[in-house]
Amino acid sequence: EEVERETAHPDGKVEKVLKNGCHLTFFPNGTWKKVDSDGRTITITFFNGDVKKIMPDQTVIYYYADAKTTHTTYADGLEVLQFSNGQIEKHYPDGKKEIIFPDQTIKNLFTDGQEESILPDGTILRVQR
Repeated sequence: EEVERETAHPDGKVEKVLKNGCHLTFFPNGTWKKVDSDGRTITITFFNGDVKKIMPDQTVIYYYADAKTTHTTYADGLEVLQFSNGQIEKHYPDGKKEIIFPDQTIKNLFTDGQEESILPDGTILRVQR
């Protein structure tokens, strides 16, 4: 995209406004921030490769480059972690956790200490406190 305006700051920060309305800010350490033309979608790419994206609905998606893990936090408090091995964890606002393992085993951890595992063959294992 074409640059409409560019401003260099004494601290080394450089801001660019593109003709399409996007705002880019480049920091001396290699981190940069993009604010989409809607002004509501923000992406920050950190010097270490991590990426944080804030969506218009306030969903926050954080990608940890070294661990190849994505952590999504929704406005209602639900957190979803997706690991590079295919494991997915859901952390609910009420404290319940659901883990889906790469073999498709599902483990539910309840706030009262109970656990439930659903194995790929349909077997259900429950552990009471």
